[in-house]
Amino acid sequence: MAPNNIKIIRAIVAVTLLSISVWTAMTMDLEKIVAQQQPFVESGIIEWTSGSVPIIDHFFPIEIFNQIWRGTMATFSPSTLGYDEVASWQMFSFLTDLGPLYTIFLLESFRPANALSPAYFPTIFTFLAQFSGIGIVAPFFLFLCLIFGPGAQDLAKLPPSSRTVRHNDTWTLLPVVLLLHTAELFLMFLATDLTTRHYWTWAWQASPLWIGIAVAVGSSITKDRIAGTRSFASLGSLLAILGAISTAVWLFTITSSPFPIATVFLPRVEVQSDFVLHTRKALQADEVGTFLAAFLWLIFSFYDLHIAGLLDGKWLLYSITLPVATIFAGPGTALIIGWYLKETTLKAN
Repeated sequence: MAPNNIKIIRAIVAVTLLSISVWTAMTMDLEKIVAQQQPFVESGIIEWTSGSVPIIDHFFPIEIFNQIWRGTMATFSPSTLGYDEVASWQMFSFLTDLGPLYTIFLLESFRPANALSPAYFPTIFTFLAQFSGIGIVAPFFLFLCLIFGPGAQDLAKLPPSSRTVRHNDTWTLLPVVLLLHTAELFLMFLATDLTTRHYWTWAWQASPLWIGIAVAVGSSITKDRIAGTRSFASLGSLLAILGAISTAVWLFTITSSPFPIATVFLPRVEVQSDFVLHTRKALQADEVGTFLAAFLWLIFSFYDLHIAGLLDGKWLLYSITLPVATIFAGPGTALIIGWYLKETTLKAN
């Protein structure tokens, strides 16, 4: 295919990513969310039919975070405190799948060819997402990666060491993501005491920032010590463990939830004025926008590799793998499988 044609397709995909971001923002309707948060913010109490929890004051040393996330506590409360059962099922699965998403974004920053491109700074975007929604920010982040990052033809000209991720940096990811993300969200949803759930909901808001800092510091400290050696946790093992957790939560959700899968994960078209129903719709749209953008980015990556002569005709098979894996293992694991196929293709060639 002529270079101009792949540029046209890249432009179409880029515009589609921006469209996903806009759709998510419109569906979530952040202005309505903020307005519906105000009664809880003003009273300082999250109250529902069968209970109440006081909102923690001054959780973080930076007061602006406390002011912004005070309202976020109300938005998360139907799912984390369990008074919207549908939202509880959806959010537990969705946030579990953010572990693989954060990991993939960080792994892309370990690719030497991505140095100083938008992909090199994922923590900025994942942290910003805590203020607006990952379904709004992730498509925009992937748009920037697509426009300003190297294409498959650029990567094909590089030695494998430059076009694949640095494995010496990956060992820190598993303990950091499990400790600063997965463990916290399990406490958010599974702690028996509702006040404990509320505490960890506060703590989780800064997780993307702490993950980015911890990975950067850990990699810097041990870089010379492990350089040239095989990491004790291989890239495949890292992804397999995170995928196993996401798959377990997904299978638990689809087999144990009393609600149809569409009810749990797909936002309704109708405008919702009720706080609980609009919050549910907004967070469902957040998930749909996030993984729709991530899968589109991967599908284009497969096609780009095909055009560069690195993947032959298997790009379509790899693309079909994403929805199939989503059905049986969930979107988080599907993302891991798709990204690993991309990485092994770059390494093999």
